Parts: sequence; structure tokens; C-alpha cells
Amino acid sequence: MNTVVAELGRKYVERWAAMLVLPGLLYVAGAAAAWRLGHAHWADLGRLTGLMEEDGRSVSSVWLLAVVVLPVLSAAAGLAARGAAALLGRLWFDPWPRGLGRPARRLTAARAARWEAADAAFRAEPDRTPARLDALAARRNAVALVPPARPTWSGDRLRAVDVRVWGWYRLDVVFSWPRLWLVLTESEQNALRAARTELDAAVALAGWGVLTLLPALWWWPAVLPAGALVAVGLRRTRAAVDTLAHLTEAAFDLRGGLLARELGFAVAEGERLTPDVGARVTAHLRKHA
Repeated sequence: MNTVVAELGRKYVERWAAMLVLPGLLYVAGAAAAWRLGHAHWADLGRLTGLMEEDGRSVSSVWLLAVVVLPVLSAAAGLAARGAAALLGRLWFDPWPRGLGRPARRLTAARAARWEAADAAFRAEPDRTPARLDALAARRNAVALVPPARPTWSGDRLRAVDVRVWGWYRLDVVFSWPRLWLVLTESEQNALRAARTELDAAVALAGWGVLTLLPALWWWPAVLPAGALVAVGLRRTRAAVDTLAHLTEAAFDLRGGLLARELGFAVAEGERLTPDVGARVTAHLRKHA
């Protein structure tokens, strides 16, 4: 057990250094350089040479700055970036808080109108050839796979898993997912972990972009890398959300019957889960909740 704890501790320190300290060092160095330049001398790179000088400070002061102050500032920057990422995740994936109710309703209504128009075009299309129908369905699905109920695409993409699994199998995702996880194979669990890790990394990248807006207060070109980080983070987030949603829904498609069998319901080997059995599984898992 001591060996396991020591190994877990080492891995935690490595991950902490990789996720907080190292990106934080780059951020602190960039912020210090931006402070040195300022708006008035935003392109005068010669002013950065002063950052490499001791400016009359003692060697002990320089070492204190390098060994203590910089790591602390780097860790603080990493924690601030994680906080910004958590806020972005709250806005991208979950229902918006009550204080943002009005813009949330407007965005949701606009997305719902686009979806309804695309769905109406799909249903009313006189040319029912597969190619034409596929094109119209893709246009509708680009808005959302189900009628939008969230202000963002990512929020509706994750919500679509709940809606589609319930509509097809009558399984409540919230109650059935922890049990389903236990019957997945190791490779299936690893695929889902990798997708979630990629999603976390993408949102974290956008969080660093938000934090990079701070040096723009005293060095305006910081807006450019900040915008680039947020844009790339958002693009990667959408791709990671889509992958995670597909894998989660696939887990229900492939292992829903196995979950029912493990719980004692009559589902033959190789037979898919039916809505009737799924409803009974959901009732069993909810336990009148």
C-alpha cells in the first residue's frame, strides 16, 4: 500500500507540474514581458533585456525570485486558468444561472428557430432521394440532434445523449450510467476516459485564453494570442464533446442489454434492449426516486 500511495503521489505531482506550473511559468514570463513593454512601447523588444538583469538585486534575491516566487505565481496562474475553464464549462455545457436567464432564453429560442426551420425543410422536401434527405438532415443536425433546449451547441449535444437514450431504450441516463460503467470492458472505459481527458484539455486551453486577456490591459497585442487560444479551445471542445457524446451513447447501444441481464432482467445474449425492459430497468434503478 505504501508503494501504491507513493506512486500515486508521484503521478499527482507530475500532473500538477504539467497542468499548472509549466504553463503558468510561460504565462508569468509573458505577463512580465507585457508589463515591461506597455502600450507605449508595445513593439520595442529591446526593453525586454532589462528583465534578464539583476538591476542591483543580490544573488540571494534573484534565487528567491526564481525558486519561490515564480513557482508560486505560476501555480496561482494555473489555478486561475482552471477557474476560468470551469466557468466556461458551466456556460458551454450546463443550463445558465438565473442571472443570465434572459440572454439564455434568447439564444435558445434562436437556436430552436433554426432547428425548426431545418426540420421543416427536411420534412417538406419533395425530393425524397437519400442524398437530398441526408443533406437536409445534416443541416438540421448541425444545429442540434434534438430540439434545442440549451443556449449552446455543446450543451445540447450532451443533452441529446439523455434524450436519445431515453427515447430509444427508456433508460434514465443519470441513474443507469454508474451501473453501466461497471459492466463496460477496460478498453471501453479507457476510450471514454481519453475522450473526457481531451475535453478537459480543450476547455483548459480556452481558460488560458481568457486569462491571457488580463495582460491586454497593459499590452494590447495580448488580445491576439488570447483570441487564438479561445478560438482553438472552442473548436477542440466542440470536437471533444461530439466524440464523448458518441462514445457514451454507443456504450448504451452496445451494453444496455448486458446491464439489464446483470440486474436480473430477461434479455437474451445478443438481443438488444427493448423500451419495455428499459423502462423496468429505470424503475428498478430509480427505486421510487
